Amino acid sequence: MSVEKYSWLKKSIQRNSIESLPSSIIIEGESGLAKSKLAQFFTKELLCSSEEHQCQGCNSCSYLKAESHPDYCYLTSESCSSGLYSASKEKKEKVTSKSIHGIRALNVFMSLSNSVSERRVAVVFDAHLMNLNAQNALLKTLEELPKNKFIILVSDKRKYFQPTIYSRSSLISINNPSTTEIDEWIIDRGYIGYSSLNFSPDSTPLEIERLINTDSVNQYQEITQKVNLYCCGELTTSDLIKFFKGLNISYELKINSIIGFLITCLGITQMFYKPHPLITSMNNRSIDDEALSDLIEELIDYKVALVKVPSLNEQIGLSNFIFKVQKIFTNDSLN
Repeated sequence: MSVEKYSWLKKSIQRNSIESLPSSIIIEGESGLAKSKLAQFFTKELLCSSEEHQCQGCNSCSYLKAESHPDYCYLTSESCSSGLYSASKEKKEKVTSKSIHGIRALNVFMSLSNSVSERRVAVVFDAHLMNLNAQNALLKTLEELPKNKFIILVSDKRKYFQPTIYSRSSLISINNPSTTEIDEWIIDRGYIGYSSLNFSPDSTPLEIERLINTDSVNQYQEITQKVNLYCCGELTTSDLIKFFKGLNISYELKINSIIGFLITCLGITQMFYKPHPLITSMNNRSIDDEALSDLIEELIDYKVALVKVPSLNEQIGLSNFIFKVQKIFTNDSLN
C-alpha cells in the first residue's frame, strides 16, 4: 500500500519498524488524515513473506492484493472481510466495528493458526464506533495476544477507548499537517488554483480533497462569507436564514458549517490559528471566548441530538443558533 503521497505519515512509519511493532496498535487522529492507509501499510509489511527490502510480489502479498488473504481480516462500520463472516453465526450486516458480534468474530479469527504468513493481522476501521461491550470483548483478546498476531485499531476520535485498552496498546497519534505541508500536498495532487486559505484552518487533507472533487469549495467559502457578513452586521438574520434554507445540503451539514466557523473564530482568538482572510468579523474584536466555546459545545450536542431525532425543526433550530451567534458578536461590538 503506497503511502508516499501522504507525507505527514512518514514520521509514524520511521518511528515504528515492522521488526519491533507491538501486537496491539491504536492509530488515532482527525478524519481525513489517511490513517486507514497507514494501517494498510503496516498490514502489508507484517504479512509480507519476502526477505527483500521491496517485495516483488510474494504469495502473501498476492493474496492480500486479491483480497483473499487467509491471515488477514478487517471490520468497518458497514462491513467485514469474508473470513470474519465465516467465523460468525450472525447476519453479515451485524458483523461490523459497531457491534459486539463483529469483535467476537474477530476474536475467533485471531485464535486460529496462521495459514500463509508467519503473522496474522486484524484491522478495525471506524474503531471509534465501538461500544463499551465491544471494547470489553476485545480486551480479553488483547490481554492474550501472542507476538505473531496483530490487531490495529483505527479511530477518528482521540482518547476514546477504555484506559485498559490503551495500556495494552501502542498509540500512534496522527496530527494535522501544517498549512505549508497541506499547500505542498494540494499542489502535488494536481489541484491547481487552491491553497489552505480556501478552507477552514482545521481541514484535513482528505477532507480538502473531498471538497475539491465534489465542487464544494465555493460552497464552503460562500457559507463562511455569509456568516462573516452577518457577524459584521452587514446581513440580516432573516437573510442568513433564507440563505441556509436555500443550500442544497443536509441540515446536519448546515449546523456543522456554523460549528466550523465558530471553531475557526475561537482558534483565532486563542492564536491557535492565523487570521483567516474570509473572517474579517474578527478584526479589532475581542470575542468572549467562554461564550463562544459554550455555543460550540451546545451546537455539537444539538448535532448529536439531530442524528437521534432527524425530525427536529430546521427553521427553529437555525433561528435559535443564529440569534446566539449574533448576541456574541453584537455584545462584543458594543464594548
